[in-house]
Order: sequence, then structure tokens, then C-alpha cells
Amino acid sequence: MCGLEMSGVFGPFMAIFGLWMLLYADNAIKVFSSIRATPAAFYMGGLINLLIGLTILRYSSLWMPTAFALLSLFGWVMLARGVLVLYMPQLIMKWMTLKQKGMRFLGFVLLVWGLALAWLAFAM
Repeated sequence: MCGLEMSGVFGPFMAIFGLWMLLYADNAIKVFSSIRATPAAFYMGGLINLLIGLTILRYSSLWMPTAFALLSLFGWVMLARGVLVLYMPQLIMKWMTLKQKGMRFLGFVLLVWGLALAWLAFAM
């Protein structure tokens, strides 16, 4: 799978998830609180982040001013989150205690990032 195909998958995914976080911040806070309270879910999330990050970086690690750069950055973020969950779980748990305003901001960031990825993927 090349970078444009991955961008065509992860872009819409991030946009949809970001919009959900933006519109339903209270529900997103409940979900993240539940994940924090369940060690198995927390660590599985970290392993999934690690796997996604490594997969993206393996197949799309180009730093050109296109979807590749946005996708590579997403891959590095996912890889870092996965490693931090395994080796510094308290730090990630602290970050996951977002209030409604922080959840909406994160949702907005994901929405914009996802829309940019999707636009670049489908416009090229």
C-alpha cells in the first residue's frame, strides 16, 4: 500500500473521528476514561498505535510537501504514542485526562489533519 492509498484511508478516518470528538466531547471523555480504567484496553490501544505507526513509516516515510509529509508525521505520532504507552504509561494516562475544551481542540486538530490528508490523497 503506497502513501496515497494510506492517506485515502487514514485521512477520512481521522476526519470522522475528529468530528465525533468535536461534536460529542462528553462521550469521547467517557470513552477515554473507560480506556484509562481498563489496563488491557489501554495497553492494546498502545500496541495498535505502535503497529499503525510502524506500518505507515514502513510504507510511506517521505517528507515531500504533500500527503506523504502529513502521513509520515501521523506515523511518527502513532509510533511515539505506542512506545510511550509501553514505557511511560503514567504520562499517557495524564494526557488522556482531557476536559471538554481539550477534547474539542484535539477533535478539531484531527478533523483538519484528516481533511487535509483526504484532500491531498484524492486530489492527486
